Amino acid sequence: MRRPRSGSIVLLASLLILPAAPAFAGEPARVPVRGLDGTRSTHVVLDGTDTGPADPAAQVTAQVFLAGDARKLAGYARAVSDPRDPRYGHFLTPEETRARFGPAQDRIDAVSSWLRGTGLSVVSAGSRAVVAQGTVAAAAAAFGTRFRTFTYYGFPYRAAVDPITVPAAVGPDVLTVTGLTVATGSRPAGPPPGRGSRAAARSAAPVSPCPDHYGDTPAPELPSAYGHPVQWAPCGYTPRQVRDAYGITGTGLTGKGVTIGIVSIGNEINTLPDANRFAADHGEPAFAPGQFTAYVPPDARPEEASGEFAMDVQAAHALAPEADIAFVVGSRARYGDDVLDAIVQIVDRHLADVVSGSIIVGSTPGYAPDAVLAYERAFQEAAVEGITVTFASGDSGGGGTEDGGRSVEYPASSPWVTAVGGTTLAIGRGGSYLWEIGWATDETYLSDDGGSWVTAPPGYQGKASGGGTSTVFPQPFYQRGVVPGSFAGTPPMRTLPDVAALADPDLCLLVGETDYDFDGGLSYKVGNGGGTSLSSPAFAGVEALLVQEHGPLGFANPALYARPRWAYHAIGENPAGTPDTVAFAVEQRGFVDLITPGQYADSNLVHAPGYDTVTGLGSPTRKLLDSFRRRP
Repeated sequence: MRRPRSGSIVLLASLLILPAAPAFAGEPARVPVRGLDGTRSTHVVLDGTDTGPADPAAQVTAQVFLAGDARKLAGYARAVSDPRDPRYGHFLTPEETRARFGPAQDRIDAVSSWLRGTGLSVVSAGSRAVVAQGTVAAAAAAFGTRFRTFTYYGFPYRAAVDPITVPAAVGPDVLTVTGLTVATGSRPAGPPPGRGSRAAARSAAPVSPCPDHYGDTPAPELPSAYGHPVQWAPCGYTPRQVRDAYGITGTGLTGKGVTIGIVSIGNEINTLPDANRFAADHGEPAFAPGQFTAYVPPDARPEEASGEFAMDVQAAHALAPEADIAFVVGSRARYGDDVLDAIVQIVDRHLADVVSGSIIVGSTPGYAPDAVLAYERAFQEAAVEGITVTFASGDSGGGGTEDGGRSVEYPASSPWVTAVGGTTLAIGRGGSYLWEIGWATDETYLSDDGGSWVTAPPGYQGKASGGGTSTVFPQPFYQRGVVPGSFAGTPPMRTLPDVAALADPDLCLLVGETDYDFDGGLSYKVGNGGGTSLSSPAFAGVEALLVQEHGPLGFANPALYARPRWAYHAIGENPAGTPDTVAFAVEQRGFVDLITPGQYADSNLVHAPGYDTVTGLGSPTRKLLDSFRRRP
């Protein structure tokens, strides 16, 4: 799971509960810039160390995002997404969307004029945002706030410390303001984090035979577990095996004619060569000329090593091998937020029919970016234009504790996004689907003498699909009657994930990537992908098949939740400490681990029939694909 670079993390600054900057007689009336209900003020100010007032001559770049007709946009986005509404599927072009729901030119001009009047310079002005630059002193006057400097976890920040306000005359036009609370430098260098207290690998450690499927390769050389012999796990699945297991093979669906957009913040230049090399080596179709298109901004630095985003491309290609791929690299130049920029590029130019993002930009409650409302507008516009958006639910289980409650990742927690959780998937001989368990794995290590399994050392963190309940977004209409009330809470709130696909890096899809060697050189390697960073593009591949079969889906959640429960694999739990407990062995670089899926105790994830906060509705099946088939 990728998080933006520290310099691009913009923290929520518009809801600070602090004394406001003083007002003076004769000033025009001002109104607060409204943020998300229930979201707390930035941790930079509340939890950081105040280091004094900001330099009034320092430069600020502020993005003033515009509201347009937000209420009508949200209403129409729901209508075209709800199969029960007569306007379902009546999508608009980007130009029609801007004309119908975007701000009028006179309102863009009014916001621009106000900013210039405060001493700021307007860099750009469009239907999405007005971007202004100037000094801290001018920004303080424009937004009614003082600026101070802080250190937070070692990073220096400049932060607005009062509620952001704007003149009442432009209050209805302003959706949110970003760029006021930003990191202003790098964290001081320090020693890299250690792996833990685990001893070096033993030269005599057993070596996995790397079976090509799960279920019939016992490991008699290893200690038994839970009263039965241990199985060796495959060293990764081929794309064909995953298509077989999820019922895609034989449908005739390949994603042909559909474009999948991959949201990236890295210009990974070996993405296409790596994908084609992997395909050639594993009997898969390579990308045809014109099937892969990279949209790269001029300021994007080339990255020779592949990573998250190259894996995204291969996962989507594995499930929908004939779908086109739009690899969209975001830039911080326009909006100060590279993730938002990539999404906006796709929406404003309709670069894709289905979008996958394997990026976290914050969590709620806690570190939500102040651009959340700008993201929400972009997601609603995507729905209006018939674009399906998925995001990874995260790899941290039920999240950490923030402000007295459990936090969930954003953008996956947006009610306008399909949040994709993760599973541990067992694929047997001939691509058969054996079982699937929610991804929340516990690891134990093979002892030095090879005779027993040893508990992980202190500080070990298990691996688990992200999920939970938002404290910010109310329960969306499509979750009513499906998500148990015990999960949604009182009042009921948005719960995630919505769906799931394979994610366990110990039992997952093979990918091929150019990566750094220990000596600093680069070489191509094949190994397991994993995390919800893989499950999101994999499910996006499935959605591309649904679009091929059904036509544009737009926001998919209402249609996905309307399907009967038998359209999904019901993901089971793994009973602990019994002869039926599932466990398997993996070996990497001389280490042998026992993996027990579904048993990471600190994952904070819960199960119920028909829905859980590990895998949502479940994983895809042939029945799900057939349920979207056009009727004659």
